[in-house]
Amino acid sequence: MPEILLDVRRLGFARHRHELFCDLSFQVRRGECWAILGPNGTGKTTLLSCLAGLLPNYRGEILLADQNIAHISLHAQAKLRAFFSALPFDAFSLTVFDAVLAGRHPHFPTWQWENEEDYALTCEALALFGLEALRERDVRTLSAGERQRVALAAMLTQQPQLYLLDEPAVHLDPGQQITALDAVCAHVKKQCAALLMVLHEPHLATRYADHVILLNGKESQWGDAAQLLSEAALSQLFHTPMIALEKKGVKTFVPSLAQSSGTASPSRR
Repeated sequence: MPEILLDVRRLGFARHRHELFCDLSFQVRRGECWAILGPNGTGKTTLLSCLAGLLPNYRGEILLADQNIAHISLHAQAKLRAFFSALPFDAFSLTVFDAVLAGRHPHFPTWQWENEEDYALTCEALALFGLEALRERDVRTLSAGERQRVALAAMLTQQPQLYLLDEPAVHLDPGQQITALDAVCAHVKKQCAALLMVLHEPHLATRYADHVILLNGKESQWGDAAQLLSEAALSQLFHTPMIALEKKGVKTFVPSLAQSSGTASPSRR
C-alpha cells in the first residue's frame, strides 16, 4: 500500500467568479489526522466535496491511492473513501441497524446479500457509539445528535482508506463529541487509514489533529498542527483576537474578551 494516501496538487475552486481557494498542495499519509478550519464561507465543505469526487469542476489534481479521482468510478471511490455530511437526510423509513449496515453496500457485488461479517461489523459500530438500545428505532424519530452518531457508525462500517468528515461534532454534546471522535480516530489508526475533518472547535483540532489546513483564500496555510495552531495564526484566520488556554494537558483557543481596534473583523464580500 502506498504511504501517501491522498496527494493534492495545486487545487483551486471558484464559484460565481469568486475564488474560494487556490494552489492548495499537500499530501496526506496513512495514520494521519487532518483538521480543516476557517471562517464561514471560505470553502471548507467545498474543499471536502472536491476531495470526495463530488465536485468535478475544480482545477488541479487529486490523487487517491496513486489514482487520479477523475478517472475512478464513484463505486470504486466508495471503497476508497467515505464522505460524512453534517446534514444527513432521511427520505425513507429505516431502522438504525439497517442504516448502519448500509455502509457495507459499496463492497457488495451485484445482488449480493449481507453476510455474517457485515452483521458483525454493524454490531461493533453500534456499540462504539452507544446505539445498541436504538437499533430497532426508525432513524426519522431520532434526535439530531442520535442521527449524527448513526451516520458516523455507518461510515465506520464502510471501512474505506480515507475518511472525509464535514463537521462531525455538530449536534453532539461535549461528552458525545469526545466519545465519538475518540472512536473514529482509534478506528482510523487501527485500519491504517487517514482522516480529514472540518471543525469549528479549536479544542477538537488541538486534541485530534496532527496536521491542519487553515483555509482563508490566498492566505491559506497547511502543515504541522503544533506549528500552525497558534494565537497569531488563529487570530488572523478568524479576524478576532484569540488566546490560548491550557490546563492538565488540554489546550484550546478562545476569543479574547478584549477587542483591539487593529483586529476588528473586516467587512467580507
